[in-house]
Amino acid sequence: MRSLILVLIGLFVGFAVTLIGMNALRKGTAYPNGVMAVMSAQMDALEVSLKQNRCAATDLTPRLQTLRHLGNDLEPAFLPTEDDERFSEHASNLRAALDAALSTPPADCAAAKVVVDKVGAGCQSCHRDFKN
Repeated sequence: MRSLILVLIGLFVGFAVTLIGMNALRKGTAYPNGVMAVMSAQMDALEVSLKQNRCAATDLTPRLQTLRHLGNDLEPAFLPTEDDERFSEHASNLRAALDAALSTPPADCAAAKVVVDKVGAGCQSCHRDFKN
């Protein structure tokens, strides 16, 4: 009887440890999630600025700069897609849109909306192809 109880306890502990291990492996690292979370927060902040008519370069440039810096981390953050030509093209197009926005900051809210839409389209094109 004692042996049966020990075997059942061993099976239960083994099952629990297996579930914990599988869950940890499925989640992956926090790096890609962090990059996407910060990019999403910056895009949301740009949208809020547009809604509040705060479209001066001083309001938008810091957000665009953060997005541009994070754009450099896209390929390293998503290593399995690093060699994927489509992924690299999407990342490059996003960086180009951000570079254009930073080289000539929008002068008014209408121009800022065009910039935010173009950057958002760059994000969405990649999400359409790669996000589950």
